[in-house]
Amino acid sequence: MKRLLAVAAVCGAFLLGGALGAFAQDEHRDEHDARQEEHHDEHERREVKRIDDEHFRAHFGHDHHFAIKHITIVGGRPHFAYGGYNFEIVDTWPHGWSYNDNCYIDFVDGGYFLFDLRHPGVRIAIAVI
Repeated sequence: MKRLLAVAAVCGAFLLGGALGAFAQDEHRDEHDARQEEHHDEHERREVKRIDDEHFRAHFGHDHHFAIKHITIVGGRPHFAYGGYNFEIVDTWPHGWSYNDNCYIDFVDGGYFLFDLRHPGVRIAIAVI
């Protein structure tokens, strides 16, 4: 009987530990999602500055690749310069991206986004400063 109670206690502790770990992961994921949503909301609240259409076609879009290489932190936020404009990175920098990767800036769904050629299908919001 004592052995059965000991086994039950160990199993209960194991299950509780697993549940707490899963709960902590969910909390971390919720915090990350909230930060991403906050960045998007902040981006939408700002006055959206536009790049002149002719200049955009000449220097931006899928056919105009560049590597960021140099990031400046302003007010706690990352900034970079390209094509005669300064940009603020609004979204969290994706895992696996490098500042040396070939990227391009495109205008999609009413906003500017940075795309990395090594990671198709992923984009991060940027703002013209």
